[in-house]
Amino acid sequence: MKILATASTAGALAGVTPALLLGVLCCLSSACTTQQTAVSKAPSGKVFAVAAEQTSFYRYGPQQGNGPDESLPKDTLMTLIRPSFGYCKVQLLTGNKEGYVASEDIAPAAPTLIAALTAPVRSAAVTSGGGSEREDFDTSSTEPPPPETLPDPDLPPAAVEEPPPQ
Repeated sequence: MKILATASTAGALAGVTPALLLGVLCCLSSACTTQQTAVSKAPSGKVFAVAAEQTSFYRYGPQQGNGPDESLPKDTLMTLIRPSFGYCKVQLLTGNKEGYVASEDIAPAAPTLIAALTAPVRSAAVTSGGGSEREDFDTSSTEPPPPETLPDPDLPPAAVEEPPPQ
């Protein structure tokens, strides 16, 4: 379509002030901008686990060209990011990897799995059965630690029993 400038249109534009043109341009440019919304990366708080014996984990989606990135065993814990009909977007709790798993292969995690995830880890010295109780010290305390119980220096060293030869 060809627009021809005639004397009547040129006269109409001559009365337009630069301030009016600037105002019209500002209105038009603000109508074209998009509002940026903050997308929360925080998980929804719903913990799921693999219900099947194993399931495929896809980093970029089930139609990625090179097949699954990992195979997740049963009871692998994950947080549901986005549910979907075929594949759900999830975040693994170990490693914080995001990816996709089949919706039919996951189910809400059992309370025992969640409890095992949040259970405190006991040190090897306490669980080894050394017979000593765990000592808890307040590291911000200014008091000295309790004295250790030492064997009487007048006693001979305890004899170590050797197993009989076979």
